[in-house]
Amino acid sequence: MSNENKDNLKKKKKKKVHGRLNINLSKSEFMNNNEMRSNKLFGKICLFAGFLVLFCLVLNEVGVFKIAPVIMRITCIASAILFFIPFVIYYLMKRNGEWVKYFMITDILIVVIMLYSVLSYHVMMMWLFPLVSSIIYFDKKLVHFAIFTTIPAIVLGHYLACTFLLLGDDPLRTVQAAMLYGAFPRIILFLSIAFVARQVTKKASKMLSNAIENSNEIGRMTSGIQLVMSQTQSLMGTRDMQVLAGRMVKNLSDLLTLMLKPEHAPHGTVGVLDGEHFYTVDTDGNPNNIARDLGDDIGFEFNNARFKLSKHVEGATSYAEEREGFINIRFYDHGKLTGFAVFRQDVESDDYSMKEVLNIYTYSTTSIINNTMLTFDMFRTQEQLAYSLAVVSENSSQETGQHIRRVSEYARIMGKFICQNEEQLETFRIAAMLHDIGKLMIPKEIIEKPGRLTAEEFGVMKKHVIYGRDIIGNAPGEVMEMARHIILHHHERWDGTGYLGVSGEDIDQFARYVSVCDVFDALLSRRSYKAAWPAQKVYEEITSQSGRQFDPSAVEAFKKCYVEMLKIRDKFPDDENDEENLVSVNTQVVTAENDKFNEQEEQKKRRAIPKINIDPALVTPISI
Repeated sequence: MSNENKDNLKKKKKKKVHGRLNINLSKSEFMNNNEMRSNKLFGKICLFAGFLVLFCLVLNEVGVFKIAPVIMRITCIASAILFFIPFVIYYLMKRNGEWVKYFMITDILIVVIMLYSVLSYHVMMMWLFPLVSSIIYFDKKLVHFAIFTTIPAIVLGHYLACTFLLLGDDPLRTVQAAMLYGAFPRIILFLSIAFVARQVTKKASKMLSNAIENSNEIGRMTSGIQLVMSQTQSLMGTRDMQVLAGRMVKNLSDLLTLMLKPEHAPHGTVGVLDGEHFYTVDTDGNPNNIARDLGDDIGFEFNNARFKLSKHVEGATSYAEEREGFINIRFYDHGKLTGFAVFRQDVESDDYSMKEVLNIYTYSTTSIINNTMLTFDMFRTQEQLAYSLAVVSENSSQETGQHIRRVSEYARIMGKFICQNEEQLETFRIAAMLHDIGKLMIPKEIIEKPGRLTAEEFGVMKKHVIYGRDIIGNAPGEVMEMARHIILHHHERWDGTGYLGVSGEDIDQFARYVSVCDVFDALLSRRSYKAAWPAQKVYEEITSQSGRQFDPSAVEAFKKCYVEMLKIRDKFPDDENDEENLVSVNTQVVTAENDKFNEQEEQKKRRAIPKINIDPALVTPISI
């Protein structure tokens, strides 16, 4: 296989990206592929023709034909060899390239001249063989080559047939007769057929170009729709408008890159309504304060152009348009502007496929924006409810005090090892606040008893996990659903000796992590029935309970988060004036094992500097 064709195959493989259709198919690539298929077909035809010539030789040998045996043998064997050459070139030598098809046409022309010289008018139709063979390539240049080489070949063939005069019944016995009554009329007939063949090739080539263009357009649109579908999946479930804006600007940039194939990544900005503000973010993921409040409108400048958008437009629906070098997208919910996108358009406009794909993106994203707003409001309602319950729980006992807040922050730190995304991590943080909500139902004298609880009192205390679950009840939402499992299982032990006797993997995963957080904070804190433990002793106790009281994976996460959790403990003390109860990271109460881990992490950082991505969700929204 030639280097040229190897490169074509490599390009073909590269263009099949992410399982999507190849939208970069060109006519030249199609012609290259068709050329290989045509060479293959041509080789088979010539192989068949070679055996047919040998069959004619056999018929002559047995007396069916009566042609000079020696001349017939030489001609048929030579013709068969020439007919076999195209097959050998493609199938055995694996040769391809522009020269192959021209060589094949020339090769069979030589065969036709040889056969006509011997068999004369009996093989007259073979003069069309090179022309017909050239048509299968859909190549006008090759058709012209076949036409202009066949004409002199006809003249030469008639001259040789007249000169050799191997057939006794051939009426054209003089050169003048052979040219005037043989070659000339057959050239005229051939040119007539060649004209039709050329028109057919021209028409087929045009139809092929249109078919490729339409196929590319369909593939391009299909790829765009497939990308929109995958992008829609990435937007679903988002409950933070700022995170949504960051994902939208990335999605639109990818979509426009696919549809337009610009030299540089498209530059633009996206804004979404976040409460009373429009949070805007650019294609680099950085928030940008481009929007200004103009009363009933918002205004902004982008890429030396000014835009003015009405906040409310009666009956307005979402749309996408190209205008004056920009791609503009507007998102509306019952006439209320909920978002916008503006991207610079540097290529030729009036692109039907791109408009349709952008419209599909706009319609699908509109509902996602609206759903995200509702989800955000619902989530914040759950968060406020959790805070309210936590505050009530804190106020019910001085001992629990900041305990609930600290456990929530511990969960946020350790939750990075089990949460799949930022949304789930935030859900975990809030749900963890409710782990001891059931203690609201436990008598205060039991909670704050200065000594060890009796068996009866401890039996009452254990019921707080059931009470907590019942307080949450069937409250809807992700936070409450997760909180139900945490409340019920956070006092279970890995070995099955906990409150309810649940063990191992049957314990809710999030509850296993809250269990570590809860015990860590309880041991570090002073209670009516005990003094605060030293941080070093707490560390040793928790790590020693791996596989017994605690899930081993939760203990491993605890080890990695230990120092950061100590900082949280100092940040939210039970009594800000009680310096004795602070554990302060400055005392460097860290085990040798933790020192080793931190040193390993530092070495990793020195070996490879990570790429920093700015999370739009961590940036304060921009007021307009």
